[in-house]
Amino acid sequence: MLTLTLKMLFRRGKTAQSILAIALLVAILASTNAIVNHLSIQAEALGRLVNPGVTYIILSRDSTSIMDSRVEAKLASIIGNLNYTGYVLPQKVLTANLTINKGKYTARVRGVGDVSGFLKARRAYLNGAVAKNWSEANAGELLARTLSISIGDKICLAIGDRHIEVKVVGIFRSHMQSDIELLVPIEATNRLVGSRGDVSIIEFSLRGGVDRREAISKIMQLLPENVKLVQTQQLKEFLWQMNAQTLKFLNVWSMAVYAVVAAASYINATRLITESSYELSMLRAIGAKKRIVIVIILAYTATTAFLGSTLGISLGTAGAQIASTALRWIRPSVDITPFLKAEQALKILLLTLASSIIGCMYPAFRYANRMCAEQPL
Repeated sequence: MLTLTLKMLFRRGKTAQSILAIALLVAILASTNAIVNHLSIQAEALGRLVNPGVTYIILSRDSTSIMDSRVEAKLASIIGNLNYTGYVLPQKVLTANLTINKGKYTARVRGVGDVSGFLKARRAYLNGAVAKNWSEANAGELLARTLSISIGDKICLAIGDRHIEVKVVGIFRSHMQSDIELLVPIEATNRLVGSRGDVSIIEFSLRGGVDRREAISKIMQLLPENVKLVQTQQLKEFLWQMNAQTLKFLNVWSMAVYAVVAAASYINATRLITESSYELSMLRAIGAKKRIVIVIILAYTATTAFLGSTLGISLGTAGAQIASTALRWIRPSVDITPFLKAEQALKILLLTLASSIIGCMYPAFRYANRMCAEQPL
């Protein structure tokens, strides 16, 4: 009786619409997962291929950014005298008002103890000369393009009532944040804010072949309590955190989609009960128990969800691959290969089934109880 009833219900014209509605929702999840899988693979490959040098920075413990950090400048000479440290670069970072070519702008200025060493540490390409005294400066490539700065231009730097004039003697490209900054010797920033015996950060590296744990442990013992030591260029950790955050967002997005699936199943079950009330009443009249009616409604909804999720997984995966192929034809430099793992497809299928069953339980139980209450004694 259950099989015959389900066949009868599935022959109704709106069953295909119910399957398609769930399929479109599941297709969103499948395509999103497929694209995220590709991005995760690319991030892991980048982490294996790129092995940047390890550098460290010292900044104040209570600082929230480099701009508000204050570190004693004498720490730079203490760390520089250690036999296991490489370069040591004290830096003072501030925001100054720039006047150039009768235009006024605001930009970040970075004062460095050794401008040449700073550029070498970042493997920067330099067009021109290195700034050697407080009256010379090097402009980052992005800053130069934005403000139309050329070699030989003179820039007036001002902070409050203090101001100095520097000449741009070179433009550098480092592919880092420094490309939007004006790089000057630290004497220039001291003239702007006054020499107070402090800097924003101290950047240093360790020599090759040195036991890093032991070296960092010894350096930590030399530092005062009001500063902290941070390792930079932690590419693998950054990529891991990026993937973790992406997965968290994907899980939240999935919960929203499954909630919509549950709502769609509720609507489908309510519509089924309304449109098939005669058939369900006939089943009850020939002796079908309440449990049978509930099972029929749940089985119909679960089957619809299974077919819809299967179709949606196929549509989402194929759709993402077709879109990536079309994009590759339009822009050959873009190479995206989305794919869906088997365990992800199974997870989507099971969660879709669970959401659909949860969504249809209330109308199924409510209708079954109402039918029992309406039965004559």
